[in-house]
This record gives sequence, structure tokens and C-alpha cells, in this order.
Amino acid sequence: MKLKNIIYIAILLFITLIGMWAVPALIHKATYTSDQYPFVYYSTILKDIGIIDYKNKKFPMEDLKGNKYNTAQFDSLMPMLNYRQLMTDGKLPDSINGQKITPQILRAKSVVYKYKPSDINTLVNGLYILFETMPKRVGLEIPDDVFRLKNSIEFIDAQTNTLETEKSQLFQQAFDKEGFQYPAQWLAGNPNPRKPYDEGYFVLDANNQLFHIKMVNGRPYVKNTKIGEKIQPVYFSMLEVADKRFYGFLFSKQGEIYIIENDGSKYKTVKLDIDPIDIQKDEVILMGNMFDWTVSVVTPLAKKNYALDSESLKRIAEHTIDRTSGKWDAVSKWAFPLYLTFEKSESSYIQPYFHYTGIYGFIVNIILGLSIIIFVSGSPKKKIFNGIYILLTGVAGLIALLILPNSKNK
Repeated sequence: MKLKNIIYIAILLFITLIGMWAVPALIHKATYTSDQYPFVYYSTILKDIGIIDYKNKKFPMEDLKGNKYNTAQFDSLMPMLNYRQLMTDGKLPDSINGQKITPQILRAKSVVYKYKPSDINTLVNGLYILFETMPKRVGLEIPDDVFRLKNSIEFIDAQTNTLETEKSQLFQQAFDKEGFQYPAQWLAGNPNPRKPYDEGYFVLDANNQLFHIKMVNGRPYVKNTKIGEKIQPVYFSMLEVADKRFYGFLFSKQGEIYIIENDGSKYKTVKLDIDPIDIQKDEVILMGNMFDWTVSVVTPLAKKNYALDSESLKRIAEHTIDRTSGKWDAVSKWAFPLYLTFEKSESSYIQPYFHYTGIYGFIVNIILGLSIIIFVSGSPKKKIFNGIYILLTGVAGLIALLILPNSKNK
């Protein structure tokens, strides 16, 4: 192949790649609307899931049977969700289901949590803050040092950027005594100093054993939870809840979600009774109260809603809302069997991502390719090359060929 042809093909491929990104990006901008799902919450009074539309001022709630409820009924039927409004109106009941309720109890038992795939696909700097879990004064204070953990644990003075040898050795000995195997795969905690208390970090070692580490009265606390013997952990999200019932949410390799409870001197896992999720694609939204938890899992195809008993976390109701296709879905399915982006919602990284939309787009490619071969003038060899190229690359390839019309291809 001549050098001229090699340069031509290289330029053609480069322009095609630009077209595979730029053309879909412009059409996406003009046609895409984000998925709109209604807000869903379990009614402790109705014993069923309610669909809530705050834009509907007259009838903001509808149950799964189609019954509509006005604003006053909505407040009363969703006391766990609307207890502040009921307090203001003087209508908050003294008890529900035989259990006494007060604003303090409701706040203590409230759980709000959200997971999105970008949480596990975000770059971390590898430096972490370790709070004192039993501070002498009220509230957490940001320490003067940070630590890193990979092939060993090291504490570094934040002001002088020097290694704190004594503290590092103290924690290193605690890790070794508990049988921690390096290198650490990941660690997860909550570095927000405005939380009510601190429970340190959960760390996965090289043998897939999950360890709990924290600092108590300046001393290291390192404990093998033994959870890795039964579950394959891939992600943990710390959530220091007000009633101290559990540490946070553990995600397994199989897509199951657990909470980790402190059962005396042991660590106990309780599985959320929901279908396994795709941790790389699905979002999880959880709102819990003293009676039940409402868990919504947003997948690429639907929003799956579950109601769980707050104690056992067993499923008591469920409802699925299928996704409604938009203009972008219709256009991209036919126009771009394959297109390129440099970012996606599931990740915080910027890099090339190829998206395959389906076989329908190749039908358009075939029509365009045959049209070039049949109706466009030129040598048979050139027409066949252009037709096959458009068959493989579609609209982006057609644009690239139009930009380079006078180049001779053999």
C-alpha cells in the first residue's frame, strides 16, 4: 500500500472517530431528557406502596389500586414521611401500630442513603483522616495527621509532611497481631466531621477478609469481622446512623446488599431482601423509619421499589415501574449502532467509551452503503470501498468521506 493511501486512511479514521463522538453528542443534546420516575414510599397505615406526585396539589398521592388521596389524607397516611407537617398541624399521633412515637424517636430511627455507580468509580488520593472515636470534648475534631494504607499503615503529619514513626508502628503492630494481609484492596469510611460519632473504617485485605479499624483513646482498634468468610465484599459505605444500630451498607460481588450490625463482640450481617443489583449500573435510594424501609433500585430499564420490615429487612411489598423510552432512544437506535463518548454517568473518569445501541442502526448503514455503491459515480473499486466503509461506520463514516471527497483511494 502506498504511503499516500496510508495517510488517507489514517485521516479518514480520525475524522470518523470525531464524527462518532460529535454527531451523537449534538443529537443527544437536542433529544435527550432524563428518566422521570414518580416518588415512591411505603405507607405504614395502608400497608402498601404509595405513588407520590408533589406537583399535584389536589391529589398528591395514589395507591397501587388507583385510589387517589388529597393533601390531608396524604399527610395522615404517610406519617413517617410527613411527621414534621403533622407536628405543625398538631395531628401527629401518639402511637402507631401500638408503638409510642415522638419526634426524637422518629429522627433517631430515620435512615436515608443513596448509592450510585460513580461512588466506586471515583479516584481517591489514598490519604485518610482517622478521628478519635471517644473524644474528650463534644464533637469530632480533625486530627493533625493523615494516614495511608497499602503495603503498610503510615501516619503523616499534615503540617510538616513527615512520617509519625511511633504512631505508625503502634498501628502496624495491631494490624499484624490481628492477621491483616497486605496489600489492602480498599478501605471505606466517612470523613465528615459533622457526623454524630465516628466508627473509623472498614478495610478489605489481600485475602478478602474485612477488617474494622478505628482509634479509641489514642489506641488502635483492629478487628477481623470474619464477614469475608461468608460474603465476597466489593464495596462498603459507612453510615453512622443516629441509633447506632449498624455501621453501614456492604455490597457483595453477587450484587446483594447487607447492613453490618455490631452483635456484641461479633459483627452480624443482615441482608436486604431485594433482588441482586448490578453495582456498575444501578442506583439505590433508601429511606427508612422505625417501621419499614423503602428501597428503590433504578436500573437502565426500570425502577424497582421494595418495602422492607425495618427489623428483619424482609420484603413486605414491591412494585416495578418500567422505563419509558424517549426521543434519544428512538434516534440513536436507528442512527448510531455504535457511538463514542468520553464520559458516562456511572463513572467519574474521562476516557473513551463505545456504546452499542443495537442491530437496527446497521439497517440504515446497509441502505446508505448500497446507495453509495448504486447511485454515486466513481470507479467500481472506490464505490465498493466507500460502501463497505459506510456499512461499518454509518453516518460518521459518510461524513468523513464527504469531508475528503477528492482523495484517491485504492
